[in-house]
Amino acid sequence: MSSKNTKVPEVVQICIQSVIDELDADAFLYSADISEENADKLIQTIRDQSPKRENVVLILSTYGGDPDAAYRIARILKQAYKKFTLVVFGYCKSAGTLVAIAADEIVMSDMAELGPLDVQLLKENDFRRSSGLDLQQALEVLRNEVFTIFERCFLGTVSRSGGAISTRMAAEMASSMAVGLLSPIASQIDPIRLGEVWRSMDVAYEYGIRLNPDIKETIEKLVKGYPAHGFVIDRKEAEGLFKNVRPPSDSEIKLERILYQSTRVPSTDDLIFGLDELLDTEKNTTMGDAENDKLIDNEYDNEAEKPDNNEFKNEKDEGSQNENSKFNPENKSDSNPE
Repeated sequence: MSSKNTKVPEVVQICIQSVIDELDADAFLYSADISEENADKLIQTIRDQSPKRENVVLILSTYGGDPDAAYRIARILKQAYKKFTLVVFGYCKSAGTLVAIAADEIVMSDMAELGPLDVQLLKENDFRRSSGLDLQQALEVLRNEVFTIFERCFLGTVSRSGGAISTRMAAEMASSMAVGLLSPIASQIDPIRLGEVWRSMDVAYEYGIRLNPDIKETIEKLVKGYPAHGFVIDRKEAEGLFKNVRPPSDSEIKLERILYQSTRVPSTDDLIFGLDELLDTEKNTTMGDAENDKLIDNEYDNEAEKPDNNEFKNEKDEGSQNENSKFNPENKSDSNPE
């Protein structure tokens, strides 16, 4: 995208420049599902960044997606830069949390939430997805129920027989009862499917270990320790998992307000680009803190006042990306996390 073809309000440029200068970093926005195609777009954008700073900031908004693609994104950010800061202003679920594992610093606003790493698998003959933990939890329930039924039958038989039935006979009767009751349920579990689930869970764990071997317990908890895929991991919860979580600075909070509709929920238009593309390099967008604060506060004193749809247009270069897209802060998605 060329800034010459983009109308970006001065307040936005000032805020972006302030965050870039504050962190001395290249800054990228990724508001989309995590897929191989989108990972390629981000990697190419990083490769095209010139000149490069030592550090990088990724503002990530995603419901998740492909863990292989998430791993590639995290690896390139770690390899290309000295320090990787992840900024989360909204949803950063599932595979997005895998990217967070690799970050040297995680910035989470009050709206931000990460999620567990349990793998989502397509159900047979169904387009819906289910958690990889479903089968594991089903097996755990069966194990507990087998023991409970055996124990009750065994103790009940011994007690009621008044010693007429030996403990060996009582154990055989209890075992037969437990197996008979639960065999129809256990037979519905496909061992091949179970193997696929365990391998998928192992993939998420192994990727996490390779990205950050110092937090093995955290990775194991993210993979297996939460009761539901949509479980909310807010900043307070994240601080207990990671040691590098902080709230946003004043300039980052202002950036969140400006980019709210593109970072609170993932964009349906797959917004993936460097924020410096929105800067008018022919103008000096650097202002003093007092002037900067005054301009931004005046622009957004009314919380209901958001940048107009038509103020943000992103026309990407046909030669490099072969596509047109819009940078639209009011682009919402009502879809559910995968």
